[in-house]
Amino acid sequence: MIEAFVAAMLAAPAATPAPSVGAFRMHLFYENSGRLSKDISPPVEFTGWNTIIGEGSAEEAANDLLVTVEVKGPPGESIEQPLTLVARTKGKILAQRRFANLSTTVQGRTWKALWLNDVGCAGRIEVTATIGRSTRKSAISLDCGE
Repeated sequence: MIEAFVAAMLAAPAATPAPSVGAFRMHLFYENSGRLSKDISPPVEFTGWNTIIGEGSAEEAANDLLVTVEVKGPPGESIEQPLTLVARTKGKILAQRRFANLSTTVQGRTWKALWLNDVGCAGRIEVTATIGRSTRKSAISLDCGE
């Protein structure tokens, strides 16, 4: 019994879970009412056709997109690795942000945002979130035409 106690005391401390990228959320900014759409990120069925004039699945005219990303980590602690968010279309960077000194809630998560201006006709938009060794991507298409 004493041996088991000593072995437990000498054992390595539990490893802190590595931070990781969790869920994505995407919301159109509706220009007529000033409100945000419901979450339209995949796997939600969403038709992003002529959103700038309120067509497709859009409820009203929308040309901007808010992307939020969940970061998971040790509950109630700081995360030392930075989170990088990058939005691209057709090989071009639309927007990017780098977040340092993240802190999680007691549930072990936090959310960060990236605002995309004038993307109503941008085509396929791919957002990449990276923290440490965790990388996750999400994409949505906002196309225009007659």
